Amino acid sequence: MQEITFDTLPQAVKTIFEQIEILNQKIDKLITPEQQPDEDRFVDINQIRERIFPQWKKQTIYNKCCLGELPHSRIGARLLFNLKECREWRDREFQKGKIKSNAQIRDEAQAFYDLKEGKK
Repeated sequence: MQEITFDTLPQAVKTIFEQIEILNQKIDKLITPEQQPDEDRFVDINQIRERIFPQWKKQTIYNKCCLGELPHSRIGARLLFNLKECREWRDREFQKGKIKSNAQIRDEAQAFYDLKEGKK
């Protein structure tokens, strides 16, 4: 550690601030693991809805959990979802045709609307 004098004080303060910024960036990476979306970790119902099932309402997720269809864990009254497991489940269900893509839903809605309007 070098001695700080009145003449070297500005450079020392600059170095301290640079080191603080580096530490803050490292801390931010530890605090916000959302930056790693494929990480094998647990999230709450709001986060799973936002990341994996944005087209579903919360009640749909609750219903699927109640029926044992959607993989989840329960701690007390709180539901937790493993991102990796839910992503894999969604992909399997999508391949089976049990979950529709946004494009499929849009096409079905348009077909229904056309039928109601007498276009087809």
